Amino acid sequence: MSVLFFGIILLAGYILSVFADKFGFPKIVGYLTAGLLLNPQVINFIPPEFIAITKPVTSFCLAFITFEIGSSFSVKELKTTGKKYFKLAFFESFGAFLFIFIVFFIISTYILPFSVTGVAVSVAFSLLLASLGAPTDPSATLAVIHEYKAKGPVTNAVLGAAAFDDIITLILFSFSISISHALLGEQDTSFFHVLYTIAYKIIGAVLTGIIFGIIFNKTTEFFKVNEKKSLMILFFAFLSLTFGLALFLKFDELFSTLTLGFVIRNFNKSEKKIMQITEHALEDLFFLIFFVFSALNFSFESISFRLLILISVFILLRMTGKYLGMNGGSKLLKMPGEVRKYAFGGLIPQGGIVLGLSLMIMNQSEFKPFSNLLVGIIMGATIIHEFVGPFISKIVLRKANELNEK
Repeated sequence: MSVLFFGIILLAGYILSVFADKFGFPKIVGYLTAGLLLNPQVINFIPPEFIAITKPVTSFCLAFITFEIGSSFSVKELKTTGKKYFKLAFFESFGAFLFIFIVFFIISTYILPFSVTGVAVSVAFSLLLASLGAPTDPSATLAVIHEYKAKGPVTNAVLGAAAFDDIITLILFSFSISISHALLGEQDTSFFHVLYTIAYKIIGAVLTGIIFGIIFNKTTEFFKVNEKKSLMILFFAFLSLTFGLALFLKFDELFSTLTLGFVIRNFNKSEKKIMQITEHALEDLFFLIFFVFSALNFSFESISFRLLILISVFILLRMTGKYLGMNGGSKLLKMPGEVRKYAFGGLIPQGGIVLGLSLMIMNQSEFKPFSNLLVGIIMGATIIHEFVGPFISKIVLRKANELNEK
């Protein structure tokens, strides 16, 4: 029966993504809708036991997504325009992170279950939620830019910042989850122990990604691997090895596969063929599986009027933080006034990696007391952002006079 369920999930995700695309929404909206409709709490068809045994599949999909983030950065681009847009991405991402953390830390005592209140829990919950408010899903904004052939400083700022804020999110998330583990899962919560835990996880992950990246590159070079079929097999093998070893050694597994992607993209002679495999042959399949299963794991029991209020607060804080961060960052970097006013609007859509990271939180025992609430906020905010994001992007680009609407 498991194979039958898997086929139904794939078909439902594909069909609803086609409908989403026809109505002008990102495919992720279709994937999420399929997962929510097939959720065991909506229709009693796919048993919860089946969803539970698919965790290795979603982990592998998450490894693939972070690999793609790492492989999107080239040394050449980083040396030219990269520094400016990296700084801009940091300001707008950290602005959202800071606003969400401060406000949710203040109100956490009133929204978390009474049985788990405490400073450590409040800090962990607020840090993790804030780190998930930082990234942008550029696909919706890209669709608007391509449709209307938008050009100008605002468009460039949006594309430049969106290219970097996923990696900034992973940095913020890695620090946040390491601190949260130290606060909730370790006996020693001293500053030096927390610092050691973070350094161990990050440095270990980077070294793992570099080592396996070098071995992969040497393997393809030594055996003169040039065919896409062979490259795909080796890619799957090394992606699994990198993610799995990092997980086993308790490194940051997401940073390990991100580093792997960066090393392969920049130092492998067959990188163009590998990127074709990941971007054109595998991306849609992995995204479909991952996001449908993310929605399948959503707990409707957490839905309430209070949750809707918290989703609204999260969205408002995120938008405010991104606006002020983009405004301040563009001033310091001496960018045009239009960028300060309008660029934040192109960074409103949120999706992609945040759902994967929230699912990762839900699967860890230390965070069980608040994971359903956190995932509920992120899931609700993601759906709203994906629906309204393209319209906001279109409005701000029109106000900046960068749309070609003839």
